[in-house]
Amino acid sequence: MTRMTTSQRWQHLILLSSFIVLVITGFALKFPNSWIAEMLGNGEKLRSIVHRVAGVVLIVAGIYHVFYLAMTREGRRLIWDFAPRPKDVFDAWGTMRYYLGLSETRPQFARFNYAEKAEYWALVWGTGLMGVTGVMMWAKVWVGNLTARWWVDVATAIHFYEAILATLAIVVWHFYQVFLDPDVYPMNWAWWDGKMPVEQYRHEHGLDEKALGDGTGDEQGKKD
Repeated sequence: MTRMTTSQRWQHLILLSSFIVLVITGFALKFPNSWIAEMLGNGEKLRSIVHRVAGVVLIVAGIYHVFYLAMTREGRRLIWDFAPRPKDVFDAWGTMRYYLGLSETRPQFARFNYAEKAEYWALVWGTGLMGVTGVMMWAKVWVGNLTARWWVDVATAIHFYEAILATLAIVVWHFYQVFLDPDVYPMNWAWWDGKMPVEQYRHEHGLDEKALGDGTGDEQGKKD
């Protein structure tokens, strides 16, 4: 069963790579005396350049993703499947009841469950916010000439705390889903080869009749 197409895997890989570089160089710049900074050496200017290059890569990847969503059939299907629905609220409540032992049945999900949707939209919001605040900090002289100086200070604070939030979300939440979740341990390989066992997909996304019923997931993966 194809979970991620070739294009989606490349987008994810570029996002992952640029994010990791941004986290490491960003915290090294914020805390120049930390072990992270020492690990990267004493070249603060080099760290700054690498951080900005990774930021540009992330922004370009985000812009490409917007065009991908608008201009391709699979992109339009992706945004439709990621769209929040009232059922997501009931699914979240039902899942909590299930894991607390208050219900014997676990909610059934379509292509993406409520947690995956929340993570996706948090990524969209976070990328946009980090991109805007990062550019403001990069062009602080120009921004300071156009607006009050405190706007740059606000952007700096938002950039830092959003970076902490994003890092924790990836390490604690996303990495658990990919590496530590008992259902996929030791790893969910979909990010690498785009494949997911049919039985596992049926168990986790049993309401995705389009993929399970007519095999469009496999057909799409072959096309891409």
